This record gives sequence, C-alpha cells and structure tokens, in this order.
Amino acid sequence: MDTPDLINLPATALTQSMKALHRLANYELESGIQHRMQELGGRKEFLSESEHAELLSLVEFSERRTIEKLEAEVALQQLKAAAPELLQAS
Repeated sequence: MDTPDLINLPATALTQSMKALHRLANYELESGIQHRMQELGGRKEFLSESEHAELLSLVEFSERRTIEKLEAEVALQQLKAAAPELLQAS
C-alpha cells in the first residue's frame, strides 16, 4: 500500500483532518457517563437486567472511544514523523 504524498494534499483538508485527529486524541468521556458507569459498576452484583444491559452498553461505548482515541494518537504520531512541519502549523 502506497503512502499518500502529504505535501500535495490541499492545506484545508489536511488542517481539518489534523483538527479532527486532535479532537479524537484528546477526547474524554462526559462526566455524566463516567459517573453512571461508576455507579452501576459499584453495585454490579445487584443490577436489574435493564441496568446490567445499560452498564454493558456504556462499557462498550467507552471501549470504542478509547480505541478511536488511541488510533488518533497513532495517526498524529505518524503524521509528525512523516512531516513535522505540518504539525507545527496546526
């Protein structure tokens, strides 16, 4: 698989991509979600079926966001290694 020539990408597309990657890399779960996960997790032995399903959904959501965050961090590191001058401009 060939690596695209980053220097020839339109500047606005690259800038927008970098902003999106930074947003993903810096993402944190909202405090309400964190609080609800902690609340449900703290009493997981006593949850109703619907609360258990809610906890599983929240954990899956959190795991997906963590993966996306890590992927964005890797992509930013790769861009920095390939063209550090591009990151300095953003």
